[in-house]
Amino acid sequence: MIDPVTVADERGEWMEIANVGTVAADLAGWSFRSANDAGFLVHSSIVVPPGGTVLLARAPGAVNGAQPALVYYGIALSNRSDWLVLRDPDGKTRDSVAWSAPPRGTALVHHAIGPAPAPVAGDIPARAGDTSIRARDTSVRVDARATYSPPLTNRELVVRVLDVGQGDAILIQNGGSTVIVDGGPERRTYARWLEELRVPDTIDAVILTHAHGDHFTGLRELFRSRNGRVIRAFWWNGDQATPLSQSHLPDSVAARARRGAMLLHDTDDPCGDGRPLCTIALKGGALLHILRPLPNSRLENDRSVALKLVGPDSASFTMWLAGDAQHDAIDWFGGGAGYARTPGMHADVLKADHHGSCDGVDDRYLDLVHPSLVIASLGAANDYGHMHAQAKAAYTRHGIPWYRTDQNGTVTLRSPGTAGGGYTVTVERGTKNASGPSDRKSYQPDCAAM
Repeated sequence: MIDPVTVADERGEWMEIANVGTVAADLAGWSFRSANDAGFLVHSSIVVPPGGTVLLARAPGAVNGAQPALVYYGIALSNRSDWLVLRDPDGKTRDSVAWSAPPRGTALVHHAIGPAPAPVAGDIPARAGDTSIRARDTSVRVDARATYSPPLTNRELVVRVLDVGQGDAILIQNGGSTVIVDGGPERRTYARWLEELRVPDTIDAVILTHAHGDHFTGLRELFRSRNGRVIRAFWWNGDQATPLSQSHLPDSVAARARRGAMLLHDTDDPCGDGRPLCTIALKGGALLHILRPLPNSRLENDRSVALKLVGPDSASFTMWLAGDAQHDAIDWFGGGAGYARTPGMHADVLKADHHGSCDGVDDRYLDLVHPSLVIASLGAANDYGHMHAQAKAAYTRHGIPWYRTDQNGTVTLRSPGTAGGGYTVTVERGTKNASGPSDRKSYQPDCAAM
């Protein structure tokens, strides 16, 4: 716990250490160091059994109902940039973690995977969360720090599929440009993410994929006048679905557009010149293609705009996102719309359509996108049976692993923007190909043949 909010830091900071080995470990003689502190040496015997944990706190008193095994001193965790190293009695670094923007009031969870990192010059730990993914190598790092860390260079592209419950909310940052795709189902949850991720007050583009509350409700937070946020451009399909019209979001959007404070675009004509494709160039070299949705559909889901994100090095990272598009729309993307040719639907990462529903995927769609990874955004306890058994079976048939926000938390993708740099994936918790408590087979007609 780096930055407690209910008590002062000197009373609320704590650490928990897990023994991931197969034999008991005695912490006597082990030590901690951080960037600007004297450090702490454990003098007493504290035995941690295999698979067990031990709690150490900066002050006496219960932590989440548990008493610490040891009260330490000489370590104060910085609420800005800092690092922490754990060493054994021989002085060998056994684990380390660094951070630049820690969560407030929430424990940072760090799981070391593989051998412990070797100490580097100046005793500063190597940056965590850098497991590269190329082709179909889907190694992943579990590292909550990477969720909150901003882009480290002007070229780095960072995409976060936010854990907002049963809905979609995606944050894209590159070279000082910020793009938001959807805002999830709840304004306060989205507001918390905006604050914790230190999202800039100027947003280059906001894209609402379609007019359903689990995608637009959180966006209302962006338009609160007291926030003073500048939104340079807003895209949506203009459909007047009843929940959206009653939310006052269209009124806020129209008001800004009328006074010239924001450009308003219709996703049915994304560039305003009749072309089906409009491209946003981000300052770090990434490109975001906005593709006209299926016209004249009676289903709002099938009116979802399709997006293709291309990293500064297009060979290292691409991503396909299509809101809640269902079978009619995805057939049109690869057929009449011609998107399989221009800009091309092949992508390294697929944001699962419709929260992992079977009506948002089929074999042809997966052949066209041909992703190495799928990310589904959904709530653990949902009424829809997401993720559907048929969708997971389709991903499995195609050899595509998945991560899901209900089980893995926010999923963060990073590509350095350099030639051959690949991309990395970090999750807050859990493992790939997880199942959730609401998952079940769907019996809806669209999925009968799957």
